[in-house]
Order: sequence, then C-alpha cells, then structure tokens
Amino acid sequence: MDIEKKPARDTALKAQAAQAENLPVLLDNGTEHPKTNIPFSAIIDGRQFSGQSLSLVSATVAGLSGPELEGKQRIAVLRFDFDGYTIALQVDVHISRIHAETGELRLDFIEPTGEHLPTLRYLLNSHIAGDITSIDGIISRREKAGVSNAKSQGGSTTFGGYVGRGLRVAATAALSLALAAVAANLVYQRIFSKEVAQLATLSAGGQPLRAVASGQISYLNLGAAKGEVLYTLQAVSGDTLSVNMPCDCKILPGAAMEGSTVMAGDTVAEVVTGKTAPVVIATVSADQAKLLVRGDIAELKFPDGVVAYGKLTAGALALTPVGAQGEMRAVIAPNAALGGEAVGSPVSVRIISNRIFAIGQQLGLMSYNSTAG
Repeated sequence: MDIEKKPARDTALKAQAAQAENLPVLLDNGTEHPKTNIPFSAIIDGRQFSGQSLSLVSATVAGLSGPELEGKQRIAVLRFDFDGYTIALQVDVHISRIHAETGELRLDFIEPTGEHLPTLRYLLNSHIAGDITSIDGIISRREKAGVSNAKSQGGSTTFGGYVGRGLRVAATAALSLALAAVAANLVYQRIFSKEVAQLATLSAGGQPLRAVASGQISYLNLGAAKGEVLYTLQAVSGDTLSVNMPCDCKILPGAAMEGSTVMAGDTVAEVVTGKTAPVVIATVSADQAKLLVRGDIAELKFPDGVVAYGKLTAGALALTPVGAQGEMRAVIAPNAALGGEAVGSPVSVRIISNRIFAIGQQLGLMSYNSTAG
C-alpha cells in the first residue's frame, strides 16, 4: 500500500532551501583564489566603494569613480562592519576600471602576502565555513548549535564562558585599535605631511658668504679683519678670485676649508653682526615651498632627539631658487631657543599641514610657542 508522503517531502525541501540561503557564495573566477561575497566596503582617496567580491589577491568594488583612478596605485582601506565593531585593513592596490558606466573597479593587491594577509585569510575562511553570516549588510558571528541533551541546553553559561568571550572581545578590540593606529599613521605620513628629502642645516642666522664661482679654495683666513682677504678661489675658468672681509664681525666657518672644491653659491663662511637667532636652512621642492608660504609648520628633528617646530621667515631672502629642478632654499625660524653649540648640525625636516597641527595642539600632541623669528 502506498502512503502519501508529500507533506514530509515539502517540509524537507523548504528546510534545505533555507539552509542554502545562509551559506556563503563562492564566485569562482577560474583561479586558485576564488572570490567570496563577504560584505565589505573599500575607501580609496576618501571615497567609499561598495564591495562586490573579495579574494586573497584581488577585490571588485562599485561606486562613483573618475577616469583618474585607471591604472593607478593607491592605498585601499578594506572595511568589515561587524555588529558593534569594525575591522579595517590597509592594502596597496593597482586599480583597473571594469565598467565605466557602473563605476565598477578591480583592485589587484600589489603585495598579497603583506601584513593584512593573516586577518584577511581568517575572515574569508570563517565566511566560507559559515561562521560569519550577513544580516542587512552587517556581518556577524554565527552561534554554533550544540548537539547535546536537554539538560545542557537549558543550563546557564559558565564563568569560564564569560571569561573566554570577554578575552575574544578584548583581543578583537585591541586588533581594531592597532589597525586604526596604523591607518592613521599612514594617512599622516602620506597625506597630511611631507618629508623633505635632503637634510637641512642649523645656521647661526648670520650673513652667508658664498662662492662667487666654481673652483678650489686655495686660501682661507677665518681671522680676517674688514678689508683683508677672507678667501682666494682658483676658478675652473683659470682665474684667481679673492674675496675681502666685508665687516669687522664674527666669522663662523662653513663646510669649506683650504683645498676644498666648491660650486658657485656654496657657503664658504658666515659672518654674524650683533645678536642673531639660529635658523634652519633647508632645500625644498617647489610644492613644499608653496606649503611653507601657505603657513604650514616645519617639524625639525635634531640628532640629539630634540624636536622643535618652525615657520618660514619673513623677507625677500626667505626663499631663493637653487639648482635647475625648481628647488628652493628655505630659511626656517625654529620656535625653540637653540644653543650656539648646535650650529652646523644636520636637521631632519617634515612639513605638516597647519590644520592638522592645530588639531594636534588641541589634543596636546604638539606645541608651538614662538620664541624665534
């Protein structure tokens, strides 16, 4: 006798369909790194893109994008929004436009095995295993269903369970804070500040006496009085040029000495009249010179660990062109009183946006109390 089992079959099919909806989708693109549909977003140059698919080596995102991103290398922040916290990963990517009309972009990871790999692998593996599910665009941990008797199901959570959960939450929060700190430091280093490539020099703030031509110094008298010969230069043209001391003032030696070869414009010595304050002489690019003119702050780091801040001095000699690449010689007045023994020491210079510096002052991270210039 046949017994009708249609209701039971329908119930089983519905249960299987509901289970399939909760499983992650593997978007196999024919490589050994299939993409998954884990929810995420990407932030590139301050613009947010919606994540379409993600693997260990690339990602596909969509959003408003212009043609200027085509073929460029950028830092992409991959953000995973969990219920109550967020994980952000910094990845260097190469950008390719897939569809110009829809704004879909392909992000190829330049260093797939970088620092982001362990966290990204854990997230993708958890998503593939079904431990991470999606609810209205927010991803969350799936609670494991225990196969136990009714007594254990009705039992209360043990103290060890609370401790373990607290440790996991604390570890995740610490990881998120560390990633946020790394991201903030990268943004500060690459966007809100600019490192000056060449080392600067702390000067006494006097009048530099520069070589009038390229050649070799055959005579140098650092004790010369006014009108006496300060130095003699054998120019590459074959001429012998002598420069007299312009005043009765203190002479500070430069990098040149007898026998040194100098280029036209190099400082041979520096004369100081009256009371002067030390200044930093830095060679900056044309773009960095514009930032200093705009009022941005120069962070000055000295070999002994002292950190000071300064601004471009006033006057026509604050910026003078040097070289053939548009570089400028900038005179920066430090905000700290520096002793004369520090004159001549090298200085590392970084130019900081004045808005970011103002925020740093409010947070107590930076201080600018002008005592010079």
